[in-house]
Amino acid sequence: MPILEVHDLSHVYSKGTPFEQKALDHVNLNVERGEFLAIIGHTGSGKSTLIQHLNGLLRPTDGQVLLHGKNIFASDCDIRRVRFRIGLVFQYPEYQLFEETVGKDIAYGPTNMGLDAAEIERRVAQAMEDVGLDVSLRDKSPFELSGGQKRRVALAGVVAMQPEILVLDEPTAGLDPAGRREMFELIRRLHDLHGTTIVLVTHSMEDAARMADRLVVMQNGRVFLTGKPEEVFARADELEQAGLTVPQVTKILLELKKRGIPVDTGCYTIEQAVAQLLAYKQAGGKNGC
Repeated sequence: MPILEVHDLSHVYSKGTPFEQKALDHVNLNVERGEFLAIIGHTGSGKSTLIQHLNGLLRPTDGQVLLHGKNIFASDCDIRRVRFRIGLVFQYPEYQLFEETVGKDIAYGPTNMGLDAAEIERRVAQAMEDVGLDVSLRDKSPFELSGGQKRRVALAGVVAMQPEILVLDEPTAGLDPAGRREMFELIRRLHDLHGTTIVLVTHSMEDAARMADRLVVMQNGRVFLTGKPEEVFARADELEQAGLTVPQVTKILLELKKRGIPVDTGCYTIEQAVAQLLAYKQAGGKNGC
């Protein structure tokens, strides 16, 4: 059984008013335990609205969200506990810091879970280690830190609750290339260290392809495509026709294919493309990724 299931989910903002807008239209989606899933789409595609349903921040107009087979919106479900189990990190999470010290900010979630002092202490120390924060920062004000450190503190505050599923909405927004690389390495480390199920929301096809096991491409409030990166990018023509940007490597392979070279447009990294083109040159035949 998938750890998380979305069944026929629809959401309408301002229903029954002149401003009515359908943000989600009968979305179906499963998330497997331990999976690294990326949800991709333009601004307005519905991806951010979708993830706010995953831990009950938004209630659906229609449909269900099931955690371990149980509807999180059922009357007998403790939605507060669901939010401990599904941690959601918004864009620019550093703007949500509010405590006087780094340690207290990270401890806020575990404290609200009702844990004892020793367990809170252990979780704060573990979360700081997991996100690469030096213990010397524990008693500092988070507002004295760099932008990258602030974002790590905000992430640590969610990690300290030890959620089964970690949902990240554009976690590299506003970061420079080095900061983006560090953040993605951190997220991958969390996934690999603890087997945490990751749901990553991004508008970048290249970031998603590099990080995720499986992609969900959204368009106009619906799931447009889903599959492993190579399966999704093998349909690069459809993605481009829908106005979605594919990785630069895939664009090059699309152009080569138009010129009669039998390449596999499912490739999405430089290494894959180079290996394929070398094999093609040496063998003189069709070689896939």
